[in-house]
Amino acid sequence: MSGVGDDLKALNEKLEMMMKRLDYLEAILTESRKYPELAQLMGDLRVGTALYGEPLKLIQRLLGVRRYLEKAPESRDEVSRIILNALAIKGPMNISQLTREIAGERGSASRVTVRKRIQDLLEEGIIKKGDGFEYRLKE
Repeated sequence: MSGVGDDLKALNEKLEMMMKRLDYLEAILTESRKYPELAQLMGDLRVGTALYGEPLKLIQRLLGVRRYLEKAPESRDEVSRIILNALAIKGPMNISQLTREIAGERGSASRVTVRKRIQDLLEEGIIKKGDGFEYRLKE
């Protein structure tokens, strides 16, 4: 499993390097004003390349969650699994949003239970408290 994670990380790093180079080329072409059509093309290439970045990051987050759930059998309860998957897919969320996610998947949810699972996951170091009242996966 770590081989796939390492491959994704390497691919993501290469994609970021490509994005920086495209930004640099676009800046040079825009400044020179000699070839405006090429500057536009570089911008379009950068946008197209960026479309691949977010799905790669999503896959990395989901693989991290999967590795954690396989490694820590005590955290395999359904509520923790839903919390981790929601944070991996949708990004930072507060307790109310996570409670709605769980209720949507299970049919019911308790804020007290969600808060307890969040506290457990914080102590285990798999998630961290973000800005305000939001929680996010640890990178």
